[in-house]
Amino acid sequence: MHIDYSAQSEKAYRDNPTYAALAEQYGDVDRRIARIENGIERSDGLPLAALKLRRSGLREDLARHLRKSESGCCNCGKNCAG
Repeated sequence: MHIDYSAQSEKAYRDNPTYAALAEQYGDVDRRIARIENGIERSDGLPLAALKLRRSGLREDLARHLRKSESGCCNCGKNCAG
């Protein structure tokens, strides 16, 4: 799945170093998965399923950061808008 780099995510990328680092990690993992699936690279160490799980977790973290920057709450259930 592609991360949407809309105006909101561009602002988060620019203003939030944690978001920027997560976005870079996501891109790296996503590119590696594509290379493995296309037979360009061999899966050394981590199985493909583990990489896909990592990508999914990074996607959720990025979405959480965007929600928090948008509404002040990351939707964690702890009422962090406070």
